[in-house]
Order: sequence, then structure tokens, then C-alpha cells
Amino acid sequence: MARILVVEDSDAVRRAIVAVLTTLGGHEVVAAADGLSGLAMLDGDAVDLAVTDIWMPGEDGIAFLRKAKAKCPGLPVIVVTGGGPAFPPIELSLSVVEAHGADAVLIKPFEDEDLLAAVLRLTTLPSS
Repeated sequence: MARILVVEDSDAVRRAIVAVLTTLGGHEVVAAADGLSGLAMLDGDAVDLAVTDIWMPGEDGIAFLRKAKAKCPGLPVIVVTGGGPAFPPIELSLSVVEAHGADAVLIKPFEDEDLLAAVLRLTTLPSS
């Protein structure tokens, strides 16, 4: 079981991700509705992994990703995206996210099994 931080501005999507991780995955989950709240949670809560949306108002997922990696260099981060306001080609979004250090990227809508598999892979990696 891992302790996971979910950062997602959409209540419905956030609740769905939390439900999958807790009910199907058996993980302990803390959640934030925006990047700033997510970063604040990293100060107070030890987590094994973070899942963040890219397109959020205020502190977006890219900023969260960069700052989370600076605060917690070994923290695996899964980025989820379905596109945003300008909706750049998904390949561009993926390359930008990967350049900022994402450990996995899932395209919305994704299957529960894909999320759980990414979490399992990233929380069972041997320490380097």
C-alpha cells in the first residue's frame, strides 16, 4: 500500500481517481484541488507518489511537477491530461511533461487498470 497525493481541480475526476486508488488499489490517498494546496500538503505529509492534472487554474500541473520534484527529488509523479484551454497536440503536451520530470503520463479518459499499473510500477521500483 502506498500513500498517494492526488492533485486535480475537477471534483468529479478527483473523486474518481481517489476512489480507484483506495477501493481497487488499497492505497491511502490525500487530495488537493489545486497545485498550491498540493505543494503545501507535501510539506506536511510524507507521500510515496503524486498524481496531478496538467491544466488547473493558478498553479498548474507543470509548475506543481517542477516544484514537487525540487522539494522531494525522489518522488514519482504521474501526470494525467485530457488537453487544456489551448489544447495543444497531445504529443507536445507529453514531451513538455516528460521534459519536466514526469515519471508516467496518462491520457484522460484512462482505464482504472492503467492508473493502478503505473502506481504499482512506480512504487515498487528499487531504490537507486
